Amino acid sequence: MPDLEPVTDAAVSAHERLALLDEAAARHVDGQRPPNTLKAYAQDWQVWQDYTAEAGIPPLSATIGALTGFVVWLERGRTLRPDERAVPEVPERAAPAAPSTIERRLTGALAGLRHHKVIVDPEASRAAWRALKGYRQRLAREGIQRGRGKATMVTLADLRAMSRACPDTLAGARDRAMLLIGFPIAARCSDLANLLVTDVQPVDDRGLAVTVRHGKSTGDMVVPRRENPDTDPVRAWHAWRSGAGITEGPAFRRVDRHGNVGEPALSTTGVNQILTRAGVRAGLPYPVTGHSLRSGFATEARRAGADDLAIADQGRWVRGSRALYEYIRRVDQWNDNAAGALDL
Repeated sequence: MPDLEPVTDAAVSAHERLALLDEAAARHVDGQRPPNTLKAYAQDWQVWQDYTAEAGIPPLSATIGALTGFVVWLERGRTLRPDERAVPEVPERAAPAAPSTIERRLTGALAGLRHHKVIVDPEASRAAWRALKGYRQRLAREGIQRGRGKATMVTLADLRAMSRACPDTLAGARDRAMLLIGFPIAARCSDLANLLVTDVQPVDDRGLAVTVRHGKSTGDMVVPRRENPDTDPVRAWHAWRSGAGITEGPAFRRVDRHGNVGEPALSTTGVNQILTRAGVRAGLPYPVTGHSLRSGFATEARRAGADDLAIADQGRWVRGSRALYEYIRRVDQWNDNAAGALDL
């Protein structure tokens, strides 16, 4: 990392050297972020700048009023920029944002402020998060849902149904392999889109070793072999790889109607569309997305008795993750319920 090497010019003071090293470190850390994360942060920062311009406050404001006002501004429906409007000359406001959207925008704004070396008062950020919590509670009391809501989880029964419904074609073999590898590694669509053939390695007769190198969370996992041919990831992977004749490059690729395999990897959107079609073929009553696999894995693993730390490691969640806790609670609220101990 040559750009992180200490500055040795004698004319540069120790404080200047430290400042230069800090700048180089910030560039280095930013360079490690996935492109999708950087793009999302850039979009969030642009929305924050729109807000501060409309409010008539400096862009680097980080007070209680500024951050809480941002939440309220989004809650009421932000003013769209000319390039976002149907008719650029006509002012237009967006629909009130969903709580999940505000959460993402606020996270991005705070990241942007810190990137610009703004020291954010913890009380200011707490006030903004409290405002968001109050918004969620008001919507719940009024029975209003904004946004798409949480993805419906894929159950083991649903996974089996989707696997069985995959057609007996090369594209069907690819879809089955994506499902049966994606579920036990709690894959996001971007994880499957970025997998390489060499990231999926058979291990004796035990299963597959899978490495997620690119995306929001990375890590190494193993996927055990299954006896059921409908749900065995090893058979599914070998059927797809041998049928496609691929030994390197992207693991999952486009297959045209004539059975020709493309060279480039599927896009994240392409993966999501394939998962959705797999759910439709199986007759599932909800749209399947990448997050359906991820939440389904966590919930079903907990239901089968897996430890929460083991689930976190397999799915590349940070230990103690709030999102993972919510999935686990779906099971624990029934299995470990204080009311269940009462002899009523």
